Parts: sequence; structure tokens; C-alpha cells
Amino acid sequence: MIINEEVKTILNNLKDEINQLLGFQDDTPRINYGPCGVFAQLFFEAWNMRFSDKVHICFVMTLSREECYHVVIRLPDGQLYDGGSGLHSDETYSPDYVIDDMLVYNHKTLDKWSYGLERTYPRFCPNFDKNKIDVLINSHLDQLI
Repeated sequence: MIINEEVKTILNNLKDEINQLLGFQDDTPRINYGPCGVFAQLFFEAWNMRFSDKVHICFVMTLSREECYHVVIRLPDGQLYDGGSGLHSDETYSPDYVIDDMLVYNHKTLDKWSYGLERTYPRFCPNFDKNKIDVLINSHLDQLI
């Protein structure tokens, strides 16, 4: 799968719809304020079910690797993607963070660095609805088939 202009447009539309649904906390998209790990898991599953060029999950870690700042997707072309900021590069996080690529999916690791995949987000993302996000992801990725 080549990440061409059509793919970029569809991924940006997905990001925009998620931000419209969940909003922002100050300047930060609410999807990136906690449920980023859930988004990454749903996107990973939906993409890899459809396409032979796989994506994988990455953790944006503090330099000490003691804390996870954010969970993102690495697209087949190397770009990063999340549901709030959209397409971006590793340089977005340097030099303050390091990217750890989870090349082989490990649910325990994702749960650990997401600080619980089944938790709620009452303070920063109170309207998060896993089912609605899953529907949005799937409807947008279906446009690429």
C-alpha cells in the first residue's frame, strides 16, 4: 500500500472526524489524551485485516523509557499516524522522546504502556466511545479497498 494523496486524504478525514466527535483539551486532541492506545489497537487490527502491507504500533517513550507519552501507528512507508494529530514523523518527538517500535504485537505490552486498555477517561476524554471510534476507522479504511 503506497501512502499516496488519496490515502493521506482519507486518513486526514478520519482524524478530523475523530476530533469533531471528541474535541480538544486545550490544544491537544482528546483522543491523544488517554485513549491513544485503544485507537492504535483498533487501527492496527482494521488495517492489517485489509492490507498486505502491515502497520505496527509504536510507543513514544521518555528518554529513560520509564513512561509512555503516546501510542501511535507506524504506516508501511514509515510515517507515524494517530487519531488526533494525523500523519507525522519521528522528528515530531525528538529530542525529548524515543520511539519504540512494537514489531510483533504484544497485548500485555500495549496494555501496560496504554495504562489500561479497558479504562475510562473521565477527565480528558469523557465522551470516548470505543465502538464509535471502531466504526469510524473501519468506514474510512473501507474507502481504500
